[in-house]
Amino acid sequence: MKRLNIEENYTNYHFIGIGGINMSGLAEILHNDGCVVTGSDRSGSKIIDSLRKKGIDARIGHDAKNVSENVQVVVYNAAVPADNAEILVAKQRCLRLMDRAELLGLLMKNYETSICVAGTHGKTTTTSMLAEIFMMAHKNPTVMSGGILPSMGGAMRIGSQDFIISEACEYNNSFLKFYPHIGIILNLEMDHSDFFADIGAMRKSFSAFAQKIPRNGLLVVNSEIDELGQLIRGLDCDVVAFGKNGSVVTQNIHLSKEGYPLFQVVGNGKTLGEIALKIPGDHNIQNAMAAICVAMHCGIDFAIIAAAFSQFAGAIRRFQRIGNYNGATIIDDYAHHPTEVAATIAAAKNMPHNRLWVVFQPHTRERTAEFLNEFAHELAQVDELIILDIFNPAGREEEHCKVHSKDLVEQAEKVNVANVHYMSSFSTCVEHLKQQLAQNDLLITMGAGNVYEVAEALYNSH
Repeated sequence: MKRLNIEENYTNYHFIGIGGINMSGLAEILHNDGCVVTGSDRSGSKIIDSLRKKGIDARIGHDAKNVSENVQVVVYNAAVPADNAEILVAKQRCLRLMDRAELLGLLMKNYETSICVAGTHGKTTTTSMLAEIFMMAHKNPTVMSGGILPSMGGAMRIGSQDFIISEACEYNNSFLKFYPHIGIILNLEMDHSDFFADIGAMRKSFSAFAQKIPRNGLLVVNSEIDELGQLIRGLDCDVVAFGKNGSVVTQNIHLSKEGYPLFQVVGNGKTLGEIALKIPGDHNIQNAMAAICVAMHCGIDFAIIAAAFSQFAGAIRRFQRIGNYNGATIIDDYAHHPTEVAATIAAAKNMPHNRLWVVFQPHTRERTAEFLNEFAHELAQVDELIILDIFNPAGREEEHCKVHSKDLVEQAEKVNVANVHYMSSFSTCVEHLKQQLAQNDLLITMGAGNVYEVAEALYNSH
């Protein structure tokens, strides 16, 4: 029986780029609700195979013929160009065109409580933490994440209409199409310079996101965000701040022998209990604090929250342990902004190791050019550094920006000339690592592109 209503109660959808991690999740939700769902993508994948097994007609290649006569809505993502054949036929037939963020926002209206996780960093991890907590509390949440959570068996989960937990990305102002009852702002730093002119433009965007929370809603925000007062000024909703200057703080932070944080949580001067994380890094303490604030607001007992963290090992590609090679530990991480790189390296340094290796794949030319010096400074802090070619996702080729990975190598060498290498192919990188990695070394493959293939190839070669 159909439960969800999208505007005119549409029942027939076609997704362009259905193989994307978010697009596939939306397609599954609608399919599960009884809608007819079709889609197309440029190439096959495990996601495409999974959709087909569920009965969704997912085709390879874009063609006007993929859009059947019964389709009412054509959904697309940011990577789809305006001259895509399926976009053009949708316009010719005056079909409803809807981007991914708009559809997700409209879906949120069907849930009693929508929880939207925003911030420059940490969205996927915090969304995954919330999913773990709400599942342990038997809240049966619907979840839309940007990364795969093993306990969910994927990046999305179809639950009841009580709670939907979703990442809220600022790029293209996507999160301004959402309808949050509870919003989180984890942090706010300059990023996406191909869209935002400056940090002021980003602040304006995040402020508009916070303004979307209704009077009976809640904003959970990091107290250490610069000019926080300006960000939250004039809000109708309740505001809870976590961190050094907030009402919810940590104390007695220390590390386990594996390098994982343990800490006490104090709310309004009252000690609530202790949290033991299974993932490293001070940044993950911040992510956990945001999740704790939301969970407690939703009536979840602290003991359940603590139990959820005791079994939360992180999302895929978020400091994910791949395995070992020649006695060295292989970690894969999604860090692709200087702050994220610094946080990941700091977390790694707290773990037992001999030499710390990083294989870094820069993500987009715009970001690499914008933060060239910052990337160089943070990356050069490791013992051995390999820099691969820049990854530019479909739809963001940025040919006008001429920066090259060799420019990053040159800057990093100014900081530490001894440890920096440029490699133009994954195969060359893997062979170099096979020759050089030694007992008790720690290797991190790092970036938002496909650098994880280096970790997988290395691990599978032994």
